[in-house]
Formats: sequence, structure tokens, C-alpha cells
Amino acid sequence: MELNGSLWLCVVVCLSQAWSMPTKCARYQWFLVEKSLDILENLGKRKGEGFNADCIKDNVVTAFPEDAFLLADDGQEEDIQVMVYETLQSIQTLFEKGRKPKKWDEFRGIVHRQLQEFKTCGPKHRLGSETIDPEDINSSDANRRTLLKAYSEKMKNILKEKNYRPCAWEVIRKELRLTFYALLDNIDSLPGARS
Repeated sequence: MELNGSLWLCVVVCLSQAWSMPTKCARYQWFLVEKSLDILENLGKRKGEGFNADCIKDNVVTAFPEDAFLLADDGQEEDIQVMVYETLQSIQTLFEKGRKPKKWDEFRGIVHRQLQEFKTCGPKHRLGSETIDPEDINSSDANRRTLLKAYSEKMKNILKEKNYRPCAWEVIRKELRLTFYALLDNIDSLPGARS
């Protein structure tokens, strides 16, 4: 009888962990995105500074892809997670070539950590565009991928055209801050993200 009670207790504990997993994942994703944003804020010349005044002449107006962050009114939790994952993947590509300032290492590490977390928390069947069956990609996903890829390419071109100088990275910092604010807005809509 004691074994039977222990077995039930074990089942209840396991089920409660499984049911709370999406909430824990959403909360952790929110935390990491907020941490990334905080790091970006601190990468400025002076903590919390908007755009570095020394780089005004290098500032480039880049059309932020707001449509990539819009979801249907009935946007599912999985859609938000896929959007966050795809955005982080596009951000990670900024650091693949060229000179990378050492002061960006912490930010790069957090982005990498976020992508790793998606391997345990994310909707596995829709993450990683290389492995997705084209039949599974809806037009919203395809459009978002196209917008994010184009935006990422624009940022890579800014870095390349400006020879990866500090002011080029300042433009990227400005753009990434916009991106992470958009991510936070979407993650906030996940159940339990801020609990």
C-alpha cells in the first residue's frame, strides 16, 4: 500500500512538472530577452545612452520589419516561440563574419544560450528552417522568415560597408534594441511569461 501511495505521488509530481514546463520556458525566455536588452543598453558609450552622439554621421535609417513581429489575433504560443527563435537565429548570423568587438561577447553568449534553450523548450517540429517540411510552413511563417532574413542582410551590409568599425556596431546596437523590444512585447503575451 505504501508503494502504491509513493507511485501516485511520483505520478502527480511528474505531471505537475510537465504541465508547468511551458510556463517555465516562457518565463525563462522573457528573462533572457530582457537580459539581452539590458546588455544592449549597457553597450552604449555611457550606460543607458540611446544612440552614441559620436556616431550620428554613421547612422543609417533601416526599415524595421514590424510585420515580422505581427501575429494573427489568434497567434498561438507556438507561433510566438517560432518567431523568437527565428529572430535569434538571424541575430546570430551577424557575428559569423568580420571583426567582432570583444565587448559584445556577453550579448553573443546570451543569444547562443537562448537558442540552446529552444532545443528543450521550443516547438521542435517547427524550429530550424533547414529541417522543416515545406508543407508545414504556412504563409505567415514564410513571410516572417523572408522579412527577418532581409533585415539581417541589411544589418550585415551596414557592418561590411562600414568596415566593422565601432560606429557600425552602434547602428547594429540601435537596431537590435528595437528588435528585442518587439520580442518582449510578443513574449509578454505568453501565459506565465512574467509570473
